[in-house]
Amino acid sequence: MQPILIALSATITGLSLAPIYTLPSSFGWLLVAISGLLFFLLSLYKYSRIALIFLFLSIFVFSNLRYPLQFPPRQDVVHIDQLARKVTLSGKIIDIRQLTEGRSWIELRADSVTMKGEPIRLESPLLVRLYMGEGTDQLFPGDVIRCKSRMRQPRLFGTPGEFNWPRYLASQHTDMTAWVKNFEKITVLKQQNSLLNQGVVPWRSRVAATIQELMPEDRAYLVRALVLGEGRVIPDSIRKTLARSGISHLFAISGLHLGMIALLGYRLLLSIYRRFPRLLNWQPPQRVLPLALLPLLFGYLLLTGDAVSTRRAFVLAVLVAVFLCWRYYVNPLLLLASLALLSLLVNPLLLWQAGWQLSFSGAAGILLWRPLWQHRGRDLRVYFRYPVQLFMVTFAAMLATLPLVLFNFHLFAPIGVLANLICVPVITLLALPVGFSGLLFYQFFPQLAELLFQLCGFILEVVLSLASWFTALPGCGGAYLFLSDWQNLAVALFILPLLLFPYAVKTGRLRLVTICLLPAVILWQFPLAHSLPVSLTMFSVGQGESMLLQNNHGEAILIDGGGFYSDRFDVGERLLAPAFAALGVSELTAVVLTHDDLDHRKGLVFILDNFPVREFWFGQPSANLHYSLQNVLLKKAIPVKVAPAGWSEVPCWSSGSLHIFNGAAADSHKNDTSLVMYYEHSKDNSLLLTGDLEEPGVHKLLAAGIPGPVSLLKLPHHGSKFSATDQLIDKLLPQACLVSVGYQNRYHLPAKSVVNYLGKNKIPLYRTDLSGTLQAQYSEQGWQVKHWRQGNFR
Repeated sequence: MQPILIALSATITGLSLAPIYTLPSSFGWLLVAISGLLFFLLSLYKYSRIALIFLFLSIFVFSNLRYPLQFPPRQDVVHIDQLARKVTLSGKIIDIRQLTEGRSWIELRADSVTMKGEPIRLESPLLVRLYMGEGTDQLFPGDVIRCKSRMRQPRLFGTPGEFNWPRYLASQHTDMTAWVKNFEKITVLKQQNSLLNQGVVPWRSRVAATIQELMPEDRAYLVRALVLGEGRVIPDSIRKTLARSGISHLFAISGLHLGMIALLGYRLLLSIYRRFPRLLNWQPPQRVLPLALLPLLFGYLLLTGDAVSTRRAFVLAVLVAVFLCWRYYVNPLLLLASLALLSLLVNPLLLWQAGWQLSFSGAAGILLWRPLWQHRGRDLRVYFRYPVQLFMVTFAAMLATLPLVLFNFHLFAPIGVLANLICVPVITLLALPVGFSGLLFYQFFPQLAELLFQLCGFILEVVLSLASWFTALPGCGGAYLFLSDWQNLAVALFILPLLLFPYAVKTGRLRLVTICLLPAVILWQFPLAHSLPVSLTMFSVGQGESMLLQNNHGEAILIDGGGFYSDRFDVGERLLAPAFAALGVSELTAVVLTHDDLDHRKGLVFILDNFPVREFWFGQPSANLHYSLQNVLLKKAIPVKVAPAGWSEVPCWSSGSLHIFNGAAADSHKNDTSLVMYYEHSKDNSLLLTGDLEEPGVHKLLAAGIPGPVSLLKLPHHGSKFSATDQLIDKLLPQACLVSVGYQNRYHLPAKSVVNYLGKNKIPLYRTDLSGTLQAQYSEQGWQVKHWRQGNFR
């Protein structure tokens, strides 16, 4: 096996295990030195196979130790975050990116941070991602600005399976985030006069404005994404249609687009080159033309926003051009592996970026299947050969990226191969050349450029219509698949033999390749059943509430679903569904909505729409539900159960006894209509979930009586001081309390008086804002509360 492949696999393995376990520093670096030395000595004496083992070990440990170094602790960042107040920051703009709905973000290198005129000492300049609600046309990279905003340290919710936002920002060396409403909240201290600011950036802004004026809004967004690399401006509704049809990658500038520009440019230059015999006698075109194309590709890189994926493709193009000029043959797969290894050595956190994963896996799949698509179609006629080759290339790329798409986006697009077979030629051979020509002519022939942009927009609208038609076909609309880590690994092991099939045929190792299928089947069936008798998981969903009650009979009841006021973050899709996958929950016995408040209801819509749910419980008739819930319940034909007044038993639960209390009255405040749930496993081990009850609701609950003693209490209304918590505590005397609140929430919950009262009575309080997702596990010793850390409840 090639050393470069050994090194790459060791790097990926070491980094992948680092978030779960990192070797002790002193022991690890000693192990790196010893194994590296043994590799060197064994290589000298030609013990190559044994040497490769030590090569793997040394790079594995080296990569594992490098992971925590990517998160250097900064006390100034912690201090500014804990201030939880607006500060004044000033610094230089590094980059600007456009988002949907006129929003944008600015990468700002902040050299100064002050609060009420007093400077805050910085260990070094801060890289801040400053989000703007609207308007960045008057700002350019290099400008020095000042603004006032609350700065936040990136942090996780602490929920199983969630996207690691702090790690993503750390991969881009971003220290903190901030937000301002618009340009009026920013003061420009100095404008930088550079070639980039006076040329490329304003030119891109003018082109974007021209495209926006020429055509309908949605069509303009597609053209801007394809031509200028502004993929973030595409609205979520269109983005989901493209994703469900499997063609969203065509609207993100990447190696595919750079490769097509290079191919078209090469064909054009080749036709010119062949007209000059002296040039042919001087050097063959394959040595000269790739180098001649590099300025064009570099210009395309700048004009399309210098995206990271395009930058990687440009580096690969430079290497290929240099090797062709030197007449030095390099195995394409090894060249790809070398570039992947080099990028991880420079920035190890790239391993967790979906763009990096999909770029290299897709290219690797295409190269592994090269013997099939390059040679098998040679005997076919041209009008058969190209469709067959395109189908095989598309299928290979889709196979290679499928496990990563499921892992990152939880979306399976069954129509993807067919959609790509039709849309890839339309985009790459029609829309892309037409749009790129519009860029080239914009400065000199603006009328012609406008016509080209309009033609490009028409083509892209046809593509979008095709995507909508594909997803409307029965069984072709795409499906969310939330798989556990074991199941994702099983999918990868199942696909690996398919990707290696051409190599296995060539080397006669079919039996060795098919061995991967056995562990794939075993991992898919890996038991993830709930092993505890009973557990209550309180998800960290910000300033909201969502809990999951499970038992070892396979029953799971979701109580509330959290929710934010903003529509840009769906708690159900982004937090709850990945958490279900991590916990092995594939269906719900019941969903209970305690009361119809946004921070309890909104996350349920996605869950009800994408998970099997046997029944839905509410305290009022379904006509009183929010329309979004009514629609999804009707769409999925989920039975709605109305909890009767007073206490009643929940019949769908078979472990211990589960009761529900409905104390709503006609004149009740919405919070006091909350359903209350009481679970009793034994007389000494029970729990009470009190929804958002306020003082009148708590009094009514106590007056109705509670079916038994309470050892674990969920505080009413996020620990509000207006919920008579002290009376509840005095009556129940719980062993521990739970509360779901958002980090540094504006309501200052849980109330200080409640926290002090619990402390005075020596009752432990477990909070999601400080500990992330909590899980109360029942045992013979009582309830043990653990929090989610490093991939497990600890």
